[in-house]
Amino acid sequence: MSTDRLAQLLDMLAEEPGDAFLRYAIALERKRSGQNADAITDLESLLTDQPGHVPSYYQLALLLIEQRRIPEAIHTCEAGSLQALVQGDRKARTELIALREQLIEDQE
Repeated sequence: MSTDRLAQLLDMLAEEPGDAFLRYAIALERKRSGQNADAITDLESLLTDQPGHVPSYYQLALLLIEQRRIPEAIHTCEAGSLQALVQGDRKARTELIALREQLIEDQE
């Protein structure tokens, strides 16, 4: 991870704190650097403020899986697939449903 890149994103976010894309980019940058707990916090906060940000659900679910927080990952996939349905995003909905089904199957 480039700490310079993260610093730049954080500076930009300070100027536009409501920018969902910047918040998402910061979370992904933290994920790339192995700061998974911070990335999870960032994505959860983003989804609390802007529940319609569908890409965040998939990334959050992946991070939760890495942390072995499977029930939370399943719930995240469910919530995200509902948001994707509302927005008419069939691709994201399909991906979230497939991930959820795989998680459930792996638990059996």
